[in-house]
Amino acid sequence: MHPLLARQIKRHLGDGGKTCAGCSDFLEAVNAAYVQEDTDRHMIERSLELMSTELNERNEQLRQKLWEKEETERALRLNDVRLDKAQQLARLGSWDWDMVRNAASWSGGLLNILGVDAATFIPTRNAFLEFVHAADREMVENWFNHALAGEPQATIDYRVVLPDGTVKHVLSQIEIEFDDGGRPLMLFGTVLDITARKQVEDALHREKADQAALIKRLEEAHNQLLQSEKMASIGQLAAGVAHEINNPIGFVSANLGSLGKYVEQLFAVLAAYEAVRVQLPADSQAVADVAAAEKEADLAYLKEDIPALLKESLDGITRVRRIVQDLKDFSHVDSGEWQWADLHQGLDSTLNVVNNEIKYKAEVVKEYGDLPRVECLGSQINQVFMNLLVNAAHAIQERGVITVRTGSAGEEVWVEVADTGSGIPPDNLKRIFDPFFTTKPIGKGTGLGLSLSYGIVQKHHGRIEVSSELGKGTTFRVTLPVHCQEPKADN
Repeated sequence: MHPLLARQIKRHLGDGGKTCAGCSDFLEAVNAAYVQEDTDRHMIERSLELMSTELNERNEQLRQKLWEKEETERALRLNDVRLDKAQQLARLGSWDWDMVRNAASWSGGLLNILGVDAATFIPTRNAFLEFVHAADREMVENWFNHALAGEPQATIDYRVVLPDGTVKHVLSQIEIEFDDGGRPLMLFGTVLDITARKQVEDALHREKADQAALIKRLEEAHNQLLQSEKMASIGQLAAGVAHEINNPIGFVSANLGSLGKYVEQLFAVLAAYEAVRVQLPADSQAVADVAAAEKEADLAYLKEDIPALLKESLDGITRVRRIVQDLKDFSHVDSGEWQWADLHQGLDSTLNVVNNEIKYKAEVVKEYGDLPRVECLGSQINQVFMNLLVNAAHAIQERGVITVRTGSAGEEVWVEVADTGSGIPPDNLKRIFDPFFTTKPIGKGTGLGLSLSYGIVQKHHGRIEVSSELGKGTTFRVTLPVHCQEPKADN
C-alpha cells in the first residue's frame, strides 16, 4: 500500500482498524492513484530537472555568446580608437559611401583633418565639397565624376578650407566597387593631410631659390672682380705706356721747340744773305750760282712749308700728350680710393679714349650742366661711362648722334647717354642688366658690360635707368649721390 494512503488510514481508523468489506476495491483504486501520482510526479520532477539542466546549459551558452559579443564589441571599439589614433598620427582620414542606401561614413581621422565634430556633423558628398577650396573644387568634382564613370584615377592634390579659415593641403585617392552591370555600389576613399610636407617643400623651394640667387650674386661678383682686375691691369698697362711715351714725347717736344727757334735763326741768316746779294753785280757768277741753288731747293716753298710742318708736329705731340693724360685720367692708376672727382673731366677723358669706336659712327653732342665734384671711385665710374658710350656707338647702324647730358638735383647728380640707334625691344629691356645677356653677334660682346656697370652704380648707392623706343634710340641715365655712402675701407 502507498505510504501516504497507509498513514491516512491509520490516522482515521487507528492501528488495528479494519475497513469494510466493500472498501477494498476503493482502497486499491486510491492506492493505484497514489502510485500513479508518484510516478507522474517523479516523471515531472525528472522532466523539470532535465529542463532545468537544459536551460542552465542554454543560459551558459547565451552568457558565453553575450560575453563573446561584448568582447567583440569592445575589440571593435578599441580597434576604432586605434584606427582613429593611427589616422590622426598619420594625418590620414577615410570615408565610404554606400550608393545603394545613399549612406556615407567618415572616419574620426577625416573629421579631425577637417576640424568638425562628429556629434553635430552629417557627412555627405556635398558637405565634403564645401570644404574644398573654391579654386580647386571643379578639379575635384571632375576627378570624382571620372572615377564614377569607371575611369582609373590617380591620386589628386588639392586644398581644403576649415571652418576657422585654415587652409590645408590634402592628397586623396578613391576606389569603387561595381555590380555586374557596371553600376557603382560602394565608394572608398582616403584623405591624407600633406600640409606639413607642402610647407617643407615650399621651404626647400625658397631655399633653392635663395641659393640660386646667391650663386648668381657670387657669379656676378666673380665676373665683376675679373673685370675689375682686367681694368686694373689695363690701367697699369696704360700708365706704364703713358710713362714710357711721356719721356720721348718730352724729348721730341723740346727738340721741336728748339728746331723752330733754329729755323727762325736760319731764315734770319738767309734774309741777311739776300740783302747782301742784291748789292752784288747781277751778272756775277756767285749771284747766278745762288739763284740756281734757290731754284733747285725751291727756297720760297721751304720758307712757307717748314713753319707749317713744325706747327703740325707740335700739334700732334700735344695731342699725343693729351691722349696719354686721358689714359691716365681714365684709369686713375694714381688712386684706387674714394676721391672727389670731376665727372665732366671723366667724361671727356673717356670720350677721348673711345674716340676710335665712336668717330666713324656718330657725332658726339655735349650738353653739360653744372655739376659739383662727386665722391666716388673715379676709374670705376669712367668704366660705366665707357660701357654706355661704346654700346651707344654699337647701337647705331650707319651714322647717328650720341648726346651726353649732365645735371644735378639736390644731393644727386645724373649723367645721360642718349643715342639715335635702333632701340631695344621691350622683351630685352628686362634682361639687359643680366650677366652674359647680349644681343650682339658671337664674338662681339661678352654680355658683362651693363651687368658690371649696374653693379658699380649699385656699389655707389646710385641707380641706372633706361628708356628705349624701337627705331628711335635709347637713353641711359646714371644717378649718383654727391657724398660717398660707402665705408672708405670697402675698396
